[in-house]
Amino acid sequence: AEAGADVVCVDIDELAAKTTTVACEDRGVTSRAHACDVADRRAMEALAERVHDEHGVLDVVVNNAGVGMSGRLADMSLDDWEWIRSINLDGVVHGCRLFGAPMAERGRGHVVNVASGLAYLPRSTEIAYCTTKAAVLMFSRSLRADWRTCSVGVSAVCPGFVNTPILSRGRFVGPMWSPETMKLAERGFGFGHPPEAVADAVMVAIRRNRAMVAPGLEARLGWQLH
Repeated sequence: AEAGADVVCVDIDELAAKTTTVACEDRGVTSRAHACDVADRRAMEALAERVHDEHGVLDVVVNNAGVGMSGRLADMSLDDWEWIRSINLDGVVHGCRLFGAPMAERGRGHVVNVASGLAYLPRSTEIAYCTTKAAVLMFSRSLRADWRTCSVGVSAVCPGFVNTPILSRGRFVGPMWSPETMKLAERGFGFGHPPEAVADAVMVAIRRNRAMVAPGLEARLGWQLH
């Protein structure tokens, strides 16, 4: 919005989408809010049809929806795995297929997929999250190669710890998680990077057509050392 682009805001939480829309409009651009579950293929298809009817083919798509899950493999159910995969990975695929593919057909645009520094920094207590984010990173790199001849850029953003409410929508499985350890985790995220730092990295990725950017010192060092 600060760069002058009109913005379509999509969130499973309609109020959150509308709040973001107001912030965009305060910056002098047109913005629309839509409530949608990115894991729901049919809902995403309906959203894409509506957005394209109202705005035409988009110029930039940022696939940012994601959830966290902490726990060891033995403590996770298949439902846990399917839940995090459907949002963190399938949601990105839906966004690219439904909004990015028309860009490729037109021959212009840019897609940004938000992964994580944990895409390349394995953690025993974040197995499912690390796996889905690693998949997003490789999907983005492969799609970048696929769409190179269509003049559509694809970037992956792999931030370090960011101060967001991701824990409030996450799942925590296994005996290692108690009310006390949950509070410690929430407190730790409070010291994370501001979301604006990630937004700045997204703009760098688009303007410079970067394959990957890693905002945050820990994310950059992790990439160099992995």
